[in-house]
Amino acid sequence: MMRKNARGVAACLASLALLAAVAAPSFAQTPAKPLKDQLAGHWRLVSISIGDAQPYGPHPQGSMFFDAGGDYSVIVVSDGGARSISYFGAYTANDADGTLTMHIDASSHAGAAGRDEKRLVTVSGDQLTVENRQAAGSPGSIKLTWQRAN
Repeated sequence: MMRKNARGVAACLASLALLAAVAAPSFAQTPAKPLKDQLAGHWRLVSISIGDAQPYGPHPQGSMFFDAGGDYSVIVVSDGGARSISYFGAYTANDADGTLTMHIDASSHAGAAGRDEKRLVTVSGDQLTVENRQAAGSPGSIKLTWQRAN
């Protein structure tokens, strides 16, 4: 009787090991969601910093929308000395280098229309960080932190 139980336990363990070996690769190979899909939706502004400064104040407000078709809009209302700004246009997301390129169709900032702005983006759960690459002679890198609103 003891021998039958030992064989049964051994067979059960072998089955579990086989199941784990077969199931593990499917979990490991689940591809990450494309960046464009991660961006789609409504985002609320949490903070803006330029270098070590907060020219938009400690509590700026803003809204950013990305749709699945490649259009976006951004509104930032300043709580500090910087001017509020709004702009919209089309965007592309590059999964390979984690960047977002925003083509500005129109903006409340004179001279911005027609430009392409490339930004580094990081999505972590419901938080999105958008940063520029610091240009020579600039006051510092610009970092915007957004929280998913929907």
